[in-house]
Formats: sequence, C-alpha cells, structure tokens
Amino acid sequence: MSFDLRHLEGFVAVAEELHFGRAAERLHLAQPALSQQILRLEASLGVDLLIRERRRTRLSDAGKAFLVEARRTLAHAAQARAVAVRAGRGELGSLRVGYVSTTSSAPFLAALAAFQRTHPDVQVELRELPLGSLAGPLRDDVVDVAFIARLGPLDVCLDEGAVLCELSAERFVAAVSADHPLAARPAVEVGELAEEAFVLLAPDICQEWDDAVHGICATGGFTPRVSHYVRELSTQLIIVAAGLAVALVPASARAMRADGVAFVPLEGAGPSITSAVLWRAGNESPVLREFVEGLGVGSAAAHASTAGQDSRG
Repeated sequence: MSFDLRHLEGFVAVAEELHFGRAAERLHLAQPALSQQILRLEASLGVDLLIRERRRTRLSDAGKAFLVEARRTLAHAAQARAVAVRAGRGELGSLRVGYVSTTSSAPFLAALAAFQRTHPDVQVELRELPLGSLAGPLRDDVVDVAFIARLGPLDVCLDEGAVLCELSAERFVAAVSADHPLAARPAVEVGELAEEAFVLLAPDICQEWDDAVHGICATGGFTPRVSHYVRELSTQLIIVAAGLAVALVPASARAMRADGVAFVPLEGAGPSITSAVLWRAGNESPVLREFVEGLGVGSAAAHASTAGQDSRG
C-alpha cells in the first residue's frame, strides 16, 4: 500500500493539533475519514506514528521523525507546484534570442529590456546568427525568436511556419568623430562626405548593407573610398571615434552611446531600415508566448505569417 500527499497533510495536521477533531475541522474532513487516512498511512509504513490514549493523542518516536520529513516533503511539493504554475504562465524558463550583427540596436534592446523588467526570472540567452541562416535555427529549435534588420523585403526571411512582424523603420545617418567639422551640423548632404575615408561592414556580413551605402553615396555623385572593412557596428564606431574614417549607420546606433562619435542626419529620404522579429508558429513555449504578447503584435504577426507563406505560392 502506498500513500500520497493527502496522507501526509492529514498526518501533519493531527501531529500539530494532537487532536483528531480539530485536525479534521482544519482539513475540512469528517473525523472518521481522517482517522482511516492515518491508519492507512501507518499500515503503509508498518509503524505506529501516533500513540492513542483515552484522553489524548501523542506522537511516537517514529511519528516525531516522520513529521520532520513529511513537512519537508509537503514544502517541496508546494514549491514544485508553484514552479510548475509559474512556468506554465511563462514567468520562469528561458528565451533563446537570435540576432544578426546588422540588427538595429534600439528596438532590439528596448524589447528585451521591457521583457526582462516584467519577467526577471526568465533567463534570456543571446545567440548571434549569420543573416542567411535565420530560418534554419528557428525551424531546428536552436532559437525561440530572432531579431533582424533589413533594407529589402522582409518576407525573404520567412520559411514555412515562420511568423514575422515589423517593429520599426529608420534611416541611415552619418557617423563622424566628435571633432569633425560636420559634427555640429543639424544635417549634411551626402556629397559633403565625398572626400572622406569610409569604414564599412564587410560585404560578406551583409551584402545589401554594403549595396545601400554605395547607393547612398551614388546619390551624392561619388563612390566611397573605403579604408576599413569590419565585422561589427561597434568596431565601425571605434574607428570613427578615432577620426580614421566616417560611416553611414542606422539612426538607432545613437543608443550605443559611443564616446567621441557624432551622429548627423542626412538630407533627403534614403533607404529605410526595417527591424523585425521572427518566431516559429509551432513553438508552444509559454515564455515565447509572453514575449510576443509583450510586443503587442499578435494579430499583426499572424497576418505577416500568412502573407509570407502566400508569397511562396
């Protein structure tokens, strides 16, 4: 014969009250039912936990030892129950976040910061991904969600079952050293950068960004003279701060608060950089559900997913 948590709860109540009537009332049980419950527990253990005397009930030595472990077991069970409930609500667990090096930092950081404020017990794991491999990590359950920033159509990032939703759009700005003659200007014409050396992201990191920078410079009537190719936006800003080159970067790069760098808007429209978030429709993670709901993009995301799948025929 085995016993369960109800038997332990009944025994603890009797052990603390040392009175079957009061213990039964505390548990909202009939006294005979509680008495039978304790008898079954003792039979299961093969020892007497209680010494039943005519006028009182007291614990046996076995009962005293069992009480310590019963309380501990009930406490662990209560903790396990609470953890399960919180995990089911998406309040515990982990969120694996993929991102690419071209991801605009402002919407990316804002979304993560807001989620961490409301879900402090969720562990957020960041994983950098090559731009061309977003569909695979989502499909293969390597990441739960991915942030991207693109200049071209977003639906090229969609794989079967993927969901995509736009977060924001922004323009390129000129990044120059703080002591550069253009640093204090409210805006600059692209052509004013024609004689400058440029630091660019390597084309193999993101060819479309390299094409966009060359396209912007072409509107100013020149081809950029590239002195450095780097693999990170942060490295671009270090070189700019040193006065070794200028760069064209997303406006959200201001959020990186790079010392010694001034960000100057460009005159004219220019290409728009769209930041978006992707996830797999079949991912049933409660944490992912909470994250997506926090973005406030549920219905829009479903529409984006349908549109992306339709575009593939």
